[in-house]
Amino acid sequence: MGSAPLNDLLDLLAPSRCLACRARAAVPWCRDCAGQVRQLPPGCDRCAAPHGSAHACWPADAPVAATVALYDYRGPVAAAVTTAKVAGATAAWPALGERLAERVADAGTQADVVTWVTTPGQRARARGVDHARVLAQAVGGRLTIPVSRLLEARPSRAGDRYHACLRLPGTHVLLVDDVVTTGATAWRAAATLRAAGADRVELAVLARAGSHVLGAATRRPA
Repeated sequence: MGSAPLNDLLDLLAPSRCLACRARAAVPWCRDCAGQVRQLPPGCDRCAAPHGSAHACWPADAPVAATVALYDYRGPVAAAVTTAKVAGATAAWPALGERLAERVADAGTQADVVTWVTTPGQRARARGVDHARVLAQAVGGRLTIPVSRLLEARPSRAGDRYHACLRLPGTHVLLVDDVVTTGATAWRAAATLRAAGADRVELAVLARAGSHVLGAATRRPA
């Protein structure tokens, strides 16, 4: 059976659905929901927030040197990430990764290696995917930069804690995740990479939640 008939059969048995409203559509969104998606314009190089007089950025001592974000985390974007991460729509991650990869490429981002904010093993198995890894693979493939797992994650009550898999002297790392909200998770992950010797850590995320100061509650990484 050729790939086209097989895809037709799979679509009949398990049709693709919009990640926001669940209508039958090519992932990630149907036409109506796609019209509500807000793509962020290029903003601050450090935190990806829109430029403006009230602009708030990463603190000066943050381990993240630059940030690229594609979407505003609201509406269909928030629904898509939740559905793909929590509701098991794992097939959506490659499509979302392709979109993030295009934004990162357009930003002219360069790095020695691409890695991701790793999900603890038990949680990844329960979800069926380490979603940030899929995003990182799409980004690395688009930029033709090696993709490597540089972090291990262990859950804790105060949020996941990260451990470096190897030393990274003088390395420029591109760290990939789905969403940056408070910035605490990215701070901890980036700080771990810097402590392992990385010279520069940049962050690429599908979405940024708000335009507030990032990492304000994590001035000293744990």
